[in-house]
Amino acid sequence: MTANRLLQIAFGMTHAGKSLLWAGTDAFTLFILIKVLHIPPVMAGALFVLSSFWNAIADGIWGHIVNRRASIRTILPGLCGLATGLGCLSFAILPWLPTKAMAGTIVALFLFRTTFSLLDVPHNATAAVLANLHGHLVVARWRTIVSALTAIMVAAAALPMISAATTVPHMARMMFLGIAVLAGMLLAPLPWLIRMTSQAKPVLCVARADHARRLPMRGLVLFCLAQMLGFAALASIGKAMLHAGPLQGWLFDYALLILTVVRLTAIALWSPLALHIGSARALSLAYMCSALAAVALPAAIAQGAWSAAVILGLLGLSLGGVILLAWSSFSEQLACWGMASDPSAAVRAYGWFTATSKIGLGFSGLITGTWLNEAGGGSIRALWVLVMPVAILCLISALIAWRGWSVRTRLTVRRLEPA
Repeated sequence: MTANRLLQIAFGMTHAGKSLLWAGTDAFTLFILIKVLHIPPVMAGALFVLSSFWNAIADGIWGHIVNRRASIRTILPGLCGLATGLGCLSFAILPWLPTKAMAGTIVALFLFRTTFSLLDVPHNATAAVLANLHGHLVVARWRTIVSALTAIMVAAAALPMISAATTVPHMARMMFLGIAVLAGMLLAPLPWLIRMTSQAKPVLCVARADHARRLPMRGLVLFCLAQMLGFAALASIGKAMLHAGPLQGWLFDYALLILTVVRLTAIALWSPLALHIGSARALSLAYMCSALAAVALPAAIAQGAWSAAVILGLLGLSLGGVILLAWSSFSEQLACWGMASDPSAAVRAYGWFTATSKIGLGFSGLITGTWLNEAGGGSIRALWVLVMPVAILCLISALIAWRGWSVRTRLTVRRLEPA
């Protein structure tokens, strides 16, 4: 087996491991805080967004340190191995905490966010090296397929917890423990992957580094802002589904599973479109479709469960496109600016991207918690209060992303893709 093939396998395994942790945290932390630990919704949303802000700050600081300190890069594989163990442990203990244990909840949340940053930013930077070898859209498809499969696993494992009336704490503890053990096993090759990719030689010469350093950062800033707003909007819809059971009882027990399964099939739709018009414009279209699906959801629910299931499927298609194309577009921009061939610079750039993304995901928890506190959920009128700002944020993200690249840049990136 070639070293290149081993890199692909290690990347797939470790991405699956961290995706399991992230899917469980992003989808169910707010649910655990409210339903298991009985923390008030607004306070739970505030804890979620504050821990996400800390995660974002840690991403930025960690990316900067790794970029500037050669001594840290030397011991980076060992640090990531240690972070893996602590991250899995802090993830698993959350539903085991005593009811309303604010201090313990804060420690567990912030410990997980810190350790996740320590392993997430270097792992994301390995994708830049692989994109040089295989192409940006190709690596983005790998990421999306693996993360969608792990999200399906998490959503399926959560079904007994969502539908249980009296055994929610027990189900949540078993689910979080199982995810933590499996994620730890999958993340085992991470130190080796980081060590090997730091020694890899890029195949594609995408840009001159001295020219890249003189390029303005406005495009990168606009791109990160667009994803922050879009992720905040779309993630709040997913979190709200866990609290919308009275609308269509059986349907919303399976809402997350529907979204994640359809999200996997979205790759076949959005990849050819991205090759034809460019990842940035395809990303804008995905956000526009998400806005339309979100606005249509309350009306579809009023028509019955099957109509709602169709709109949830369309929302899953749009969400899958956003996830695929956001990472592909970001990788393309790094390549155009000459950062992809410099692992330390790629760590810093991915640190900024993941930081702003996690701020957006943190805001999604605050949006959902505020919505539950004010509108209460469980009614079509309450759902309208949520979907309208979601649609507006998606349209803003679409407009920003559309302006992020010129036609010349897009064509240059397409020429770099392997046949």
